[in-house]
Amino acid sequence: MKIKFHTLGCRLNFFETDGMYTVLKDKGFTLATADENAEYIVVNTCTVTNKADVKNRNIIRNAIRTNPGAKVYVTGCYAETDKEVLQNIPGVFGVFGNTEKSSLPYQILADWEGKTYSQPQNLDRFSYSDVLPEGHTRAYLKIQDGCNRKCSYCKIPAARGLGVSRNYGDIIDQVKYLQDNGVGEIQLTGVNLGWYRLENGDKGFLNLVEDILKVLEYSRIRLSSIEPPDVGSGLLDLMQHPRFCKFLHVPIQSGSRKILKDMRRTYHPDAFRTRIELAKSKLPNLFLGTDVIVGFPSETEVECQETKQLLIELGFAKLHVFPYSVRKGTTAEALGDPIPGDEKKRRVLDLMALSSKLHETYAKTAIGKTFEAILENDGRLVTDHYLKGRLPETFPIDTLQKGQFVDVRCEEYFPAKDKEGEFLFTFAR
Repeated sequence: MKIKFHTLGCRLNFFETDGMYTVLKDKGFTLATADENAEYIVVNTCTVTNKADVKNRNIIRNAIRTNPGAKVYVTGCYAETDKEVLQNIPGVFGVFGNTEKSSLPYQILADWEGKTYSQPQNLDRFSYSDVLPEGHTRAYLKIQDGCNRKCSYCKIPAARGLGVSRNYGDIIDQVKYLQDNGVGEIQLTGVNLGWYRLENGDKGFLNLVEDILKVLEYSRIRLSSIEPPDVGSGLLDLMQHPRFCKFLHVPIQSGSRKILKDMRRTYHPDAFRTRIELAKSKLPNLFLGTDVIVGFPSETEVECQETKQLLIELGFAKLHVFPYSVRKGTTAEALGDPIPGDEKKRRVLDLMALSSKLHETYAKTAIGKTFEAILENDGRLVTDHYLKGRLPETFPIDTLQKGQFVDVRCEEYFPAKDKEGEFLFTFAR
């Protein structure tokens, strides 16, 4: 039985797609290739922006059109917040929100076999176990879901609910399972990783990371993203462990005190600067990434330039830049959308160009240095510092196995317009 998955958005969705497929794979399902028809299709959606919503709908309609007769199921954040919109698309067979996602593979099995299919009791948002990466070499491990923050622009709490944490012991067991199965990199994912709570309600993220590091012998870990208030000495000291990737993605959203207040973020630019400078002092050569929203309703050109200047001064290596879009049900919805689309686009392009320059500046510091890299499915390599590139064309790449560690030396960097460039690596013997 052939099935296709279309996964959009964050690392949580990719982990959950792997989890859904694990259940179906064990029952004889296989992934259809791009040019094969599939009997079942699952679209795992994102709803972080209006653009994401449009992309969701386009992918769903294209899947229906190009796979005649297939049963198309839609799940994910957009399915949670806009279920009726999706149910009204002709050809959509079923819509499952995030709270129902873990039951979806059992619904597909029931439909396939034409009978009620028994499924595990008490399925929840963490009912994905023994999940190996499918179609990618690095594994995602979901440890937390939902968010208790009230950022004025964000729809994710409505899509993912309030913060919940995965069982502590189960996480450690999953790390051991992934390591025992030869997975080189485990990326911890969640909506708000630093919020992770123990069963008694106490904060437990640092305790969890410390215990994960104790069992790592082969695999390395990477954080998908961490909120600014959670970047402190405790985390940074743990990151000095040799199996902890020297990479942090810390969303700033804006470098303006006024805009951060309007966004209801829980920090100001000076506090953000202090934490990033502490990180750079404790972890030299740390790769720093961030998220930026431009065109927030109250953002003027002055505040936009404040953001840009702070990004330059802090020396980020990669920027994810998003134009603001009004999200239904958020408090910022009342502010309207006064900044024209062309102006938002100009600001996005300006910061994307800056991101390319910042990445090149960081890349120059890596030339001549050796890093531990993992060979990806497409022949590219990704280092522990999140540098990407290839070995020379003359290198016999077929002598290596996908997913294996390779020590590489950064020889040359090739810049790219409006995005990060790539390295030419050589094999470090």
